[in-house]
Amino acid sequence: MQPVTELIPAGSTRWPVVTVLAAAAALGGVSGFWLGCGAPLHAAALLAVGAGLLAAVALLVWGLGRLRTERDRTAAALHHKTEMLGLSRAAEKTLQRREQFYHTILEDIPEMICRWYPDGRISYVNEAYCRYFQVSREELMQQGGFPLFHPGAGRLDAALYRDQPVVVMEFPVQQADGTQRWQRWMDRALFDDDGTIREFQSIGEDITDRKRAEQEAAHLLEENRRLTRMALAIQEEERANLARELHDELGQSLTAIRAEAECVLQINRDRSPTISECAGAINDVAGQVYGVVRDMMHRLRPALLDDLGLVEALNELLRQWRSHRPDVALDAVLEPLPPLSRAVELAAYRIAQEALNNIAKHADAKRVELVLRPLDGMLELRVRDDGHGITSGADGRGYGLIGMRERALAVGGEFHVTTGPGMGTTIRTTLPLTHREVKDAE
Repeated sequence: MQPVTELIPAGSTRWPVVTVLAAAAALGGVSGFWLGCGAPLHAAALLAVGAGLLAAVALLVWGLGRLRTERDRTAAALHHKTEMLGLSRAAEKTLQRREQFYHTILEDIPEMICRWYPDGRISYVNEAYCRYFQVSREELMQQGGFPLFHPGAGRLDAALYRDQPVVVMEFPVQQADGTQRWQRWMDRALFDDDGTIREFQSIGEDITDRKRAEQEAAHLLEENRRLTRMALAIQEEERANLARELHDELGQSLTAIRAEAECVLQINRDRSPTISECAGAINDVAGQVYGVVRDMMHRLRPALLDDLGLVEALNELLRQWRSHRPDVALDAVLEPLPPLSRAVELAAYRIAQEALNNIAKHADAKRVELVLRPLDGMLELRVRDDGHGITSGADGRGYGLIGMRERALAVGGEFHVTTGPGMGTTIRTTLPLTHREVKDAE
């Protein structure tokens, strides 16, 4: 801070005094000359001389008063100047203490801090900055050009302005030993009162460990998804095998039992009512078991999906669901679809099946809506209910949602869930009309 000074014109105190003295001297000289010449003093002359002396005295008194006033004003100005100089020095000391305190804080911060001018000259670096780059502060302060971090900083920071004073950058840095590390820098522009950039302040940190952890987490997530897709593929294969075994073994056995029971009925129609009754009961039970097995086979491997396509398979699924949940209003909109790949059809069917199962088990819904339609080059499947929603403590639904999500991702689609306590649940997935199955999906 510059000391405040006030200039006091010297002539303002000197010229009134000189004027007074000159007038008094002139009047005194005239009076002395008059008396020295021995001229008789008449009353008029005496009055003139007296008036002149009185005027000279009055002028002298006025001049002395003016001189005193100017002296007091000068003293006040000097006092004010002294006070302002003291305040200026106190402000400078306060500023120095604050700067020292500020630098002390910056020295203790583990992040790298650098302040530099728009032309690239460095004005300040903290110890962490010097330690990271293994260079002394004196060398950094003397070097020209931009700081050691990201040489493109000047180009990026040129986009900073008062309404957008901060830019954040993350980038890899090649070390001298050939290794690569990651840094994150936040640059802030410091402005003058006229809006021009006076200085930049950059705060940086080494984020190599965080980046490695993120890469490892992404790798583990991809591995988990790959394993999930493989598990789903194996599950579908096992379902197909189980449905085939039920059809070939249990289905044929039940058909044989019913045929034998019918044969017994025919043979013993008129002989033994008891045997006929037992044979009829066996036939009925075998028929019921066969119906259960047939439903199981449809759930394990919907034959209509392979034979008639996704829309017909979903119609059959909805028919069965209505028969088991007659108290729930189920509205369905199934629009005609172009030919789809088997993987997309199977993914859409399983997602709809799992969503309806979750609603039946957990939602306590009164109304359900299912929409299947082509939309913007994608296949949209949306299942909505008015139940109590998915809560954070709900058990048994997390794995179902994971399975639906992985089925959608496995064929290159997207999966979204909107839910909340008391607001129901909406499951929306979009699948490609053209199959884009990711690697390891099968």
